[in-house]
Amino acid sequence: MTRNPSNQRPILTIARSPISWVLEIAAVVGIFCIIVITLQSWANLPNSIPIHFEMGGKPDATGSKKLIWLFPSLAILLYVAFTVLRQFPHTFNYIWGITEQNVAKQYQLALNLLDWNKAEIMWVLAFIEWQIIQISLGHSAELIIDFFLVVMTLLLVTNGLYFWQAYQAR
Repeated sequence: MTRNPSNQRPILTIARSPISWVLEIAAVVGIFCIIVITLQSWANLPNSIPIHFEMGGKPDATGSKKLIWLFPSLAILLYVAFTVLRQFPHTFNYIWGITEQNVAKQYQLALNLLDWNKAEIMWVLAFIEWQIIQISLGHSAELIIDFFLVVMTLLLVTNGLYFWQAYQAR
């Protein structure tokens, strides 16, 4: 165990758990799906696609067909950022103090949260991309708003569980 001079937190190597590997694969598959559905639909998309939606899910602004690459690009950027960030749990901000007794558990919990959020975000972006394509092709008139309620609940539960477990491990 070495110490990080800037904040004096130990620098530990935390091994990935089996669930962490499953979440990593899920995130990669999510990115793959975003890219595949975009490539498959590119030739059929109109020159103008919906780029903004009102609260009810109906498109209220359109833009260039090229903007369909925004979500695949964002997914790749976020995937890389989350993957790099995972290497530095000693630099994270923690709600509870990090001690010699809780350091390994707190780091593991924080990395688990990153893994879950990364996979969830990749699939949310894939679904939104698919929805925009469906609307652009005339197969649907609006976004499925219920999906966003499910996503918000999922993210709140995931993050809430992290805070509860981190509190227990303080």
